[in-house]
Amino acid sequence: MAQYELMLIIDPTVTDDERAETMTNLKALFEKNSVKILKEDVWWDKKMAYKINSSSRGFYVLFDLEFDGTAIKTMTAPMNLEKNLWRHMFVKKV
Repeated sequence: MAQYELMLIIDPTVTDDERAETMTNLKALFEKNSVKILKEDVWWDKKMAYKINSSSRGFYVLFDLEFDGTAIKTMTAPMNLEKNLWRHMFVKKV
């Protein structure tokens, strides 16, 4: 098992309930793929370096995860379908 960081940018205009639903869906996806959450760090609403969907702000969440790296491929497609999830990036920790 390797350790990864996952950075998410969520649409800042969604309601708290919609954001919570997106996070619940992601955590269910993690559980389905045997991903262990080591740490969840919510950075809240921050200014972005460039605009996404005409917005200069985004809601950031950083996860420290532990899982088999082959799960990234199976998790990417469902994450791309989350309408409130603008960007995500996995980075392997050394």
